[in-house]
Amino acid sequence: MAQKHIVIVDDDTTFRLMLRKMLEAAGYRVSEAKNALGVFNLSAYDLMLLDIQMPGIDGYKILASLKEDKACTAPIIVLTGMSDPSYKIRALDEGADAFITKPVNHEMLLGRISELLARAPAK
Repeated sequence: MAQKHIVIVDDDTTFRLMLRKMLEAAGYRVSEAKNALGVFNLSAYDLMLLDIQMPGIDGYKILASLKEDKACTAPIIVLTGMSDPSYKIRALDEGADAFITKPVNHEMLLGRISELLARAPAK
């Protein structure tokens, strides 16, 4: 089976590096982006990890744009420090498949990734 490809979209370099190391150790291929530019082809990835608060285009706008494109079927997990329930509701309404607050529990995140990838349509 081909290695699953995950893209991390987060403006925090340290957080992206930590996620990259964890995901690569779990056997995933990882790409990173500090903002939304160049990531709008979600079909190039098997799953996206997305922050909400970023300069320029925020995560909500990315979600809305990606989920409008019916060809984009990869799951999206929002990872954010924003814990108020209204942020979770909005992210899920905008098309996120899961919402996890920072700091991230690695085992929980890996479990959620595995679950979503198992349910995702085959490419």
